Amino acid sequence: MSVKRQAVRLAALSALAGMLVVGCSPQDAEEPSETPSDDTAATATPPAPEVDLDQYASALVTNPELMGMAHDPPVEGFIDDPVTMYLTLSEFDPTGSCASLLDELNSFTAPAVGGIAAKFLRGAPATPTNEATDSAETESGAAVEVMIFETVDLIEPMAIYRDIPNACETLSSTEVEGAEATFTKLPGLDALHLEISDGDEVETLAVGGSSVNARFHMYMTAEQVSMEEAQEMFGAQAEKLQETFRDQVSSAVSDPTESPSSAESEADEPTDATTSAEPTEETN
Repeated sequence: MSVKRQAVRLAALSALAGMLVVGCSPQDAEEPSETPSDDTAATATPPAPEVDLDQYASALVTNPELMGMAHDPPVEGFIDDPVTMYLTLSEFDPTGSCASLLDELNSFTAPAVGGIAAKFLRGAPATPTNEATDSAETESGAAVEVMIFETVDLIEPMAIYRDIPNACETLSSTEVEGAEATFTKLPGLDALHLEISDGDEVETLAVGGSSVNARFHMYMTAEQVSMEEAQEMFGAQAEKLQETFRDQVSSAVSDPTESPSSAESEADEPTDATTSAEPTEETN
């Protein structure tokens, strides 16, 4: 399962932003044709802790007035798959720190415990007019896509969206005369607003996210939104994520097969017991 790439197109210009889930095909999940031997069973990897996808769905903002009409299916889930992010520009040639940050973003990948992806259409009809329209042909509105997920490691992947606007600011197209791509940070959020103009028409894309306890994350893209609309949408989703997970460190049950490296790192940290055990100097 993957979040479909979002495209903003203006003449020969385009910007692509999205997050992908790199998963297995359904056939990979089929049961093995042979019964494992006792030796194989003894060395098999312990099953991963059960993941409750409903907890991720509970962090999703679904207000149609804000997000648009939910796509069908409204939510899709994934478990134990890595996630990647990307933001690419066509007909623009970023340089310096802008290019470095975009390269860093486009090379991002992280293992995920699980998560959900949802798609909404702003400005789309509430219900399809016939059976034929209950498909990709109904996607006439501006798309909004949200992913709520939990990473295996403690990371802050959305922080990069704070830095990109300052590094990139306004880029001039290398191919289309007068065309510009302007990056603006959404105030108070780990998100940016991208405006692409050819001098006559303008297309916009908002992209970014937020994190809670460096474990739970939301990623979001929204087409054809103003700065004010993007700030309201991203702000509401970031707040809902915070409300849902602020008191939660991890959804997984503690793993008895915890890696030795993590145990060693914890052992290296001083504790009250070791501090009080330090020798003191006696005086006669």
